[in-house]
Amino acid sequence: MDAGTQEALAGATLQWMISKNGTTTNGLGAYEISHPIRTPDWLIVKYIGYVTDTILFKSQNELHIRLKRTPELLNEVEIRDKRQATTYNTVEVTNRQSLGIGELKKAACCNLSESFETNATVDVSYSDALTGTKQIKLLGLDGSYTQILTELQPGIRGLSTNSGLAHIPGTWVQSIDITKGIGSVVNGYESMAGQINIELLKPEKTDRFHLNVYAGDWGRYEANVHAAQRLNKNWSTLLLTHASTIAAKNDFNSDGFMDMATGMQYGALNRWKYEQVGKLMSDFGVFVNYDERNGGQLSFRGEDDNKNRIYYGVQTRSMHTEAYGKAAIGFKGKPYKSLGVMANSRLYRYNAIFGFKSYDGNEKSLHGNMVYQTIIKTSEHKIKTGLSFMNDRFHESYNDSVFTRNEIVPGAFAEYNYDNLNRYSLLVGMRVDYHNMFGTLINPRAHLKVNLARTSVLRISAGRGMRIANVFVEHAAVMASNRRIVVQEAFKPEVSQNYGTSLTHKFRLFKRPATFVADYFYTRFENQVVADLDLRSDELHFYNLNGLSYSHSAQADFVYEPLKQLELRVAYKWQDVRTTYHGILMQRPLVAQSRALINVSYATRFEKWKFDYTLKWFDRMRIPAVIDHGSHRIAGRYSPDYFVHMAQITKKFKYIEWYVGGENLFGFMQHHQIADAANPFGPNFDASLIWGPVMGRLWYTGIRLTIK
Repeated sequence: MDAGTQEALAGATLQWMISKNGTTTNGLGAYEISHPIRTPDWLIVKYIGYVTDTILFKSQNELHIRLKRTPELLNEVEIRDKRQATTYNTVEVTNRQSLGIGELKKAACCNLSESFETNATVDVSYSDALTGTKQIKLLGLDGSYTQILTELQPGIRGLSTNSGLAHIPGTWVQSIDITKGIGSVVNGYESMAGQINIELLKPEKTDRFHLNVYAGDWGRYEANVHAAQRLNKNWSTLLLTHASTIAAKNDFNSDGFMDMATGMQYGALNRWKYEQVGKLMSDFGVFVNYDERNGGQLSFRGEDDNKNRIYYGVQTRSMHTEAYGKAAIGFKGKPYKSLGVMANSRLYRYNAIFGFKSYDGNEKSLHGNMVYQTIIKTSEHKIKTGLSFMNDRFHESYNDSVFTRNEIVPGAFAEYNYDNLNRYSLLVGMRVDYHNMFGTLINPRAHLKVNLARTSVLRISAGRGMRIANVFVEHAAVMASNRRIVVQEAFKPEVSQNYGTSLTHKFRLFKRPATFVADYFYTRFENQVVADLDLRSDELHFYNLNGLSYSHSAQADFVYEPLKQLELRVAYKWQDVRTTYHGILMQRPLVAQSRALINVSYATRFEKWKFDYTLKWFDRMRIPAVIDHGSHRIAGRYSPDYFVHMAQITKKFKYIEWYVGGENLFGFMQHHQIADAANPFGPNFDASLIWGPVMGRLWYTGIRLTIK
């Protein structure tokens, strides 16, 4: 801390003189550093603008360090460094991959659902052939099994699971952290396949003004405006706004249906931050979003066409309002100890009309979390404990049926972390929740990290997760087809066990930096709400799992910088995802067993020009049985494998970046997207069996204006 003001110094560097191991202080001025190889040793402490201090260390467990400011004035120095767009963490015990702003800019990044187009870990696909909505998969499992957080608070969940990804513009995002496998008990019990944490732009660190405008040749236009203001030493604020529209009716495959619904979206986030370093930090804000879409047949004119069954139309509306707040309290003289409190409340409404089907859903949610963290004697032993509360109220109507649910879930958790930076780290946690509908829920989780060498890390994880399914918004086939819905029984909570291991190795190849990552994860469901599309081609059956359901997922990533400013990333993923359908263990439909990705990025000096190219390959996928053209049932079909190419060029000026790019450059698409498209009100109409791109070649351009 500062010897004069007693304020914490974040980012100070500490290094042993003999053993050379080092670390940096966090935002509270706290630090953790392994004991020296032998004692006595000298700890060198540095911070820009302060006198470097060298402290003799013999056997103490804690050192409280105060630095004095340098008496002379320093000239301003600008330091430039190139950080990889995607980084693989070797310090933390959990298996985390981070996508930075550089990665998010590679594909224009219009919204969060499109932020993973150049990433091999998260799969992105269209949910149906009518709306253009994109969904994600992790470990071969639907995105509903991935816990999506916004700055460690509940994010996209509940009724927003299907379309909520499209409501967060990519320019609002500072970074995305992807954790495969089971997550921490601190963040809740809903992490089953993994966890995605979205870090948004911060008021105190964001550029003063930013404008991003985007235009696509298929009638898509977007604009994002950011404005940040540092009010004084403690207060800062940030306003993020978004507006977009899809104006053109596109029909690339000439089936008479729009490939993507037209419409508009408006959104805004205003956040405020108060900070007294080392004492108190508070962050709060309000988010609002409105999204309206219209799709279906090109000749569709309005709701009367659906009622009279003249033309098939799709109309969706969503309204999302959310308020959040969080605070962290530090303890004077004890930088290792803190108390954090966070809460958020949201209202979400989703209305949809698909032909003669209608859905209306309302969600009211209140979530709270309190976390206390400290150490046990030394900084090698850390503990987190706390309480949580969740209240979700759902009111849904589907055609003439009404479904209501009020979930009240108080919970408690504890997590112990042993961290020997030179050898291994262990994270063991347990949370116990009481669900008013399903009783006591117990979810243990454990993570182990072993440092095989200075830059080689082996991780092992195991744990249990659970969630409550929302079948109408999580399964596109409910709305985007005329299948009759059959709910065979009351749904139980979905429960799974996840086991995983990974190896991260950073090394130098021909004197240039390289990273190799390999991992394997196995997810086994104790119970699952099964959506059976195979039992009958004109029906969709929902029932609880009776048999096996599992996912095997293995992936290898290789990142190499053969030349300065040139980065090559190659990835391959294999998945075996199977579920028991009506007594038969079958491959999960519409999941590619193999997938590969190649990404090449090059930037000239000072990043005046940037070039990005991505090639993706998808293996064949099983297609559920359907009745083709209303004549006969076709079972056991598979899609062809296919390639998708995308590229982008960015030119940087003083305040402006201009980018131009293309998606699906060779125009490959799934031509027969809708079963029985000629009879949209018949029983065999189905627009949910999507395995490939629904749009052809897309060109786009845009401008980013930034005032620092």
